Amino acid sequence: MQGESDGDDASSYKSSSSKKRKIFDSPGDKYKPFQKPSYTRKYPDTTSNGEFIVFVEHCNKDTKIGNMNPLNLSKIFKNAKGVHERSRISARKIKIIFKQAALANDFLNAQFIQENNLRAYIPAASVERVGVVRYIPKEISNRELFEKISSDLDIIGVRRFMKKENNTFVPLNTITVTFSGTVLPQCIFLDGWRYKVHNYIPPVLQCFKCLLFNHSAKYCFNEQACSKCAENHSYKECTSEVLKCKNCGGNHLAISKECPIKASKIKKNISLRVNNSTYADITNNLTSFPPLTKANPQNVKIVPEKISAQDIINNQKILEAIISTIVSIGNSNEIKTTTHIKETFIKNFNKSWIVLILYSITSRV
Repeated sequence: MQGESDGDDASSYKSSSSKKRKIFDSPGDKYKPFQKPSYTRKYPDTTSNGEFIVFVEHCNKDTKIGNMNPLNLSKIFKNAKGVHERSRISARKIKIIFKQAALANDFLNAQFIQENNLRAYIPAASVERVGVVRYIPKEISNRELFEKISSDLDIIGVRRFMKKENNTFVPLNTITVTFSGTVLPQCIFLDGWRYKVHNYIPPVLQCFKCLLFNHSAKYCFNEQACSKCAENHSYKECTSEVLKCKNCGGNHLAISKECPIKASKIKKNISLRVNNSTYADITNNLTSFPPLTKANPQNVKIVPEKISAQDIINNQKILEAIISTIVSIGNSNEIKTTTHIKETFIKNFNKSWIVLILYSITSRV
């Protein structure tokens, strides 16, 4: 493993290998992936606490910023405000962590970034979620879909799954929709028709040049490796009758799912379904808390059957969370959707029992 996967555009729209389908860029404009015009990835200004990651690369691909003297890099970033931590991700990428969203956003367009021919960007996985929507008519273009789809969350882009038949790209009735936020909406509406949003399982990104993971052959600077015998030549030139995996040394192809290293990465990607849960999944899980008993009243917090306004006022933690949420929403320029308000509430309630109390209150309104 060469470095962390940033969930950037290069991998965000790949298809799940478990379906044996791939997304190809169609040569025509109709099925060309469509993205929101003038969109720039940023952290929501309403997010006040946490770790806000920014990746930095050099615009010259031959310049390995990750291998540069860190003391020299510190001089470049000396005017950056709010930097909490810096670390090397790979030879060509470093990670900078901020404690405030606004400072991370300001860093993207800082003057010293341009002066040093650098590129700073927020990883897609930090601010976006990709969902899968099925049974979408094939005749509709991606642009038209983008214009007609509505959701509680801001929609960033639309892309259609394509398959190749007889050297021709054929559209499928499945699309991916990229949303702004950290949870998926339960559904979208296409011209008033409701469609369920499914979790998207990202594929394992494996280079078909060097056979390592987390990058593609387009950006590979490593030596060619054979997927059959692991030597430094193309598999097309291989004459060996013995299979050897480049990554684990086993007697299988390096691209095979039998490889334990690749299998573990596939399993990890499947586990990302938890991180891509819809808001409905989150609220439904709140009802699965174990029943609270009176066996140990000193350590167990009992949720009363009825909660009055006075109960909320008397509970300082709940009151502070509600006030901070209202202030955050009031200062935000974003559309005040139900999902956005609920997501802001959840972030402000940092203990599970407080979330449960809030859920009990709202369910009785």
